[in-house]
Amino acid sequence: MTATNASAAPQAQWTVANPAANDAFSATNVSGVNAVLTNVTTGATITCSVYAATGTAVDGVYASGTGLATISSATFGTSATKCNGPLGSKWVSSSVQAMKLNGVTYSAGVTKGTLTGVKVSLTGTSLLGTCNATIEGAANTGSYTNATGVLEIVPDATPALTVTSATGQCANLIKTGDKAKFGAKYKVTPVITVTSP
Repeated sequence: MTATNASAAPQAQWTVANPAANDAFSATNVSGVNAVLTNVTTGATITCSVYAATGTAVDGVYASGTGLATISSATFGTSATKCNGPLGSKWVSSSVQAMKLNGVTYSAGVTKGTLTGVKVSLTGTSLLGTCNATIEGAANTGSYTNATGVLEIVPDATPALTVTSATGQCANLIKTGDKAKFGAKYKVTPVITVTSP
C-alpha cells in the first residue's frame, strides 16, 4: 500500500496482514509533519497541521498490488483547526470518493506504489469570500513501512492532480485546469504488514 514512481516491473504477488478483526484502519498525521497541497500552476500552497483518514485493508494474498487497501474517507483540516493558505485564507478539505492504495514494488519491509481515484472537495474562506474547488487524479510517489506503520505521500515530480472545478472568490489562487501536488505523512493504526516475495 502506498505510493512511488517505480522503475522496476510491478511484483506479482502480495500479502496483507491486518490485525483488526474488521480489517479497518485509521490514519492520523505524524506529529509535527504538515500536509501540503501545492498548486503548481500558480505557486499557491495550502498547509494543514491536522489531517486524517480511515479505510480498510483486507487480510489475504493478492495476485497483484492493485487495491491492497482502500481509503474510504480523508480529511484535511477541521472546523477548529483549518489549513492555512495565501493571503490569510483558511481551508478545509474532504474526500468525495474512495481511493485505492496500490503496491508496485517491495523491498525490506517497505512498499512503494500509487494512490488512485483521488477526488477531494476544497473550501476556502478569506476577506474576499468563499472559494470552492474540486481536485482529482492520483499521487504516484511515497512509501509504507511495516516497521513503523507510516504511510508517506511525497509530492510528485510530475503533478498528477488536476483542479476540475473552481468557483466563488478564489482570487486566482486556484483555477480550473491548474495542476497540483500533495505531500503528507500518516501513522496507520493498527500497524498493517504488507509483503511481496
